[in-house]
Amino acid sequence: MIANAISMMIAIPLLGAVLSFFAGTKAKFVALLASLAPLVLSLQMYMEFDKTSKIMQFVESYDWIPSLGVKYTVGVDGIGFPLVLLSAIVSILVIIYSWGETNKPNQYFALLLLNEVGVLGVFTSLDFFLFYIFWEVVLIPMFFLIGSWGGPRKDYAAIKFFIYTHVASLVMLLAIFALYFTYQTPEGGRTFDMLTLLAATADKTIFPTGLLNIIFAGLLLGFLVKMPAFPFHTWLPDAHVEAPTAGSVVLAALLLKMGGYGLFRIIMPMLPSVDKAFVTIIAIIAVISIVYGAFMALAQKDIKKLVAYSSVSHMGFVTLGAVAFTWMSVTGAMFQQFSHGIITCVLFMSAGTIQHVVGTRVIADLGGLADRMPKFAVLMMAGFMASLGLPGMSGFVAEFMVLTGSYATLPSYTMFVVFLSVATTAAYHLWAMQKAMFGPILKKYMNVHEPHAYELFSMAMIIVLSLIFGLQPGLITDMMGTAATQVMEPVMTLTQMGVTGGVI
Repeated sequence: MIANAISMMIAIPLLGAVLSFFAGTKAKFVALLASLAPLVLSLQMYMEFDKTSKIMQFVESYDWIPSLGVKYTVGVDGIGFPLVLLSAIVSILVIIYSWGETNKPNQYFALLLLNEVGVLGVFTSLDFFLFYIFWEVVLIPMFFLIGSWGGPRKDYAAIKFFIYTHVASLVMLLAIFALYFTYQTPEGGRTFDMLTLLAATADKTIFPTGLLNIIFAGLLLGFLVKMPAFPFHTWLPDAHVEAPTAGSVVLAALLLKMGGYGLFRIIMPMLPSVDKAFVTIIAIIAVISIVYGAFMALAQKDIKKLVAYSSVSHMGFVTLGAVAFTWMSVTGAMFQQFSHGIITCVLFMSAGTIQHVVGTRVIADLGGLADRMPKFAVLMMAGFMASLGLPGMSGFVAEFMVLTGSYATLPSYTMFVVFLSVATTAAYHLWAMQKAMFGPILKKYMNVHEPHAYELFSMAMIIVLSLIFGLQPGLITDMMGTAATQVMEPVMTLTQMGVTGGVI
C-alpha cells in the first residue's frame, strides 16, 4: 500500500501550482508533470483498492488543531475514490487540451492545478473543517479563470458564480457548526469528524427532529446549488458561456460533482432521521431538473449553452437515483456522476474547438463542418452519442441503472422522466450535431481545418474511456455497489418511511 498516497496527490499539484506561477511560458510543462503524479497515484490506488470492503481505505489522520477537535483526516471508499480517479483523469486531459494557451499561461495553468487540489481535497476529506476549506478553495481558481479568460460578460458571470456558490457554502457552514456545537464526544469535547457526526444524527436525544431538519436543509441547499439543481441553477449557464473552454470542462466535470458527492456522503446517511417530506421534495426537484434542463437545452441557440443545460438535466438523474433509495438507483446515480464527468468533457471541448476554429458557437450560423474537419466531427458525434445514452457507452449504463432502480420506489416520477426527457435529450443532441456538422458547407468555412492534434488527442481519450466504462462498467460500479450497500444499511426503505412512489 502506498504511504500517504492521498496527501501526495494533493501536495504535488499544489507545489506544481506555485512553480507554474513562476515558470512563465514553461508553465504548461510543469503543470503536465504535476498533474501526471495524481494520475499515476490514483491508478496505483485503483490496483490496490479493495472493492468488497465497506471501510475507508488509504486513511491518513493527524491532529491539526486539537483544542477545537480539528484533524487532518483523509480517506476514500467507493463513493469518493471514483471521483478522485475522475479528477486525476480530467485534470491532465484539460492541461493537454490547453497546451496552446498563450494568454498569461503561468497563471492559467497554476489555476488549473489549484482547482485539482481543491476537488481532490473535497473528495477525500473526512473532517468537516478540512472539507469546508477545500470546498471554498475550489471557488478561487474558477472565479479567476472565468473573470480573466472569459467572454464579453466574464465579470458578470464570475461574480454571479461566486455569489451563488459562496452564499450556499456559508449556509452549509452554519449547518456544519450546528452539528459541531450540538454533539459532544464521550470525553466531553467537540469534533469535526465527519463519520462520527453523521452517525450521531440518528440519536434523537442529541439531535431533535426540528433541529436536524434545519441542519439537513442547510446542507442540502449547499449541495443542490453546487450541482446545480432547479431552481438554483441559474448561475451555471452564464458561467459556462463566459468561461474559457478549460474552465467549462473543469466546472462541469468536477465542480458539479462536489454537490452530488455531498448527497451520497452526507445527505443520504442523514435522510432517515429527518422529516419524510424531504424525500418528496428532493424527488420533485430531481424530476424538474431533468425535464426542465432537457427542454431548455432544446431551445438554445448557443451550442455551449445547450451543453450547460444538458448538465442540469443529467445531474438531475444523480439526485433522482439517490433519493429513490434502491441499491440499483444509488449505484447508478454514483455511476452517472462518474460518466457525466467524462462525457461532458467532450461536449465542452467540442463547443470550445468550434469557437476557436470557426469564431462562433451560434448553431444557426454553422453547417457542413464535417467536410473540413472529419476527425473532429467523428469525435464530436461520439461525444454527443454518449451524452444522449447510446448503448455501449457509459451514459447509457448509468441512466438505465438510475431509471430501472428508481421505478421500484418512485414509479410515477420515473415514468414522467422517461416520457418527457428521453426523446427530448435525443432531439437536442441530434439537432445540434446535424446543424453544425452536416449538410452543405457554408462558403465562409471553406478554409477551416482540423484543430490541433493535442485537442483531438484529449477528446479521443475521453471517448475511449466512455467506451471502456460503457462496455465494462464493473470496473467502477463494483466499488460503487459496495458503497451503496454501506450507505443504505442504516436506511429504512421508502415504504418503511411511509413514502411511496405515488406521493407527489
